[in-house]
Order: sequence, then C-alpha cells, then structure tokens
Amino acid sequence: MMRESIAAIVIGAIMILSAAGFALNSAMNTAVVQTPEMKIPTIVTKQLTTEEAVYLLRSGKVIIEYYYTENCTDCIDKKAILESFAQRMSDFAVLQEVGANDTSLQIVGSGGKIVSLGNMTLNDQNLIDKFCDVAIAQPSECLMREF
Repeated sequence: MMRESIAAIVIGAIMILSAAGFALNSAMNTAVVQTPEMKIPTIVTKQLTTEEAVYLLRSGKVIIEYYYTENCTDCIDKKAILESFAQRMSDFAVLQEVGANDTSLQIVGSGGKIVSLGNMTLNDQNLIDKFCDVAIAQPSECLMREF
C-alpha cells in the first residue's frame, strides 16, 4: 500500500513537472518569434516590397500609392500636396511615389480596404476624409472632424 502511494506521488510529480516544462518551453519559443523592425521612410520613391507593405499595414499605417507617368503635367502639384499630407501624418501613413505607365492614386488601409482617389479633387480636406475612412490608427484630425 505504501509503495503504491509513493509511486502515485512520483508519477504525479513527473506529470506536473512535464506540464511546467512544456509551458516554459512554449513561452520561450513565443518570445523569440518577433518580426524585425523595418525602417521605412514616410515618402518612398520606389515600389514597396510585399514584406514592407505587410509590415506597414500590420503596424496600423496606411499606404498612399501614387503612380504617375513621366510626362504628367499636373503631377508636380499633386506630389507636393501628397508629400505635405504624408509628412503631417508621418506616424500614420507612408506615401509611395512611383513612375509608371499609367497614373493612379489610391489609399490602402490595414484592414485591406482600398479607396481610389483618382476622380477626387485633391485637397487637404478630401485627403483627410478618405484617410480617416481607412485608417485604423487615427490621428486627432480624424477624431475631431465633422461628419
């Protein structure tokens, strides 16, 4: 009878220590798997890689994608407006400016929402309205705007 209770205690201790070891091992593996921090500027003049775009969207930032043709006449004004807006929203947005065959302008939000800005009059109020519609992390301008 005494041997059976000692054996039961030893088996119980092994089970408890095994569970504790498994939990500790799992916790250590989870702590090691972290995504490295990427340094991406507010204004990017190249196509973002898939990894960069995913990193930005997962961090809550919005990507403003502006593709323009080399012979575009009003692109300089649009770029100036977009760059000013991106600098003001640097904690919440990244502007990607890329020379391309066609002109397009859109905002990509971290929830996967894409809003085309191609037919919109490009001004600060319209940009903030569209930005706030797709942004998960929102600056005070979004919280204080009138609906």
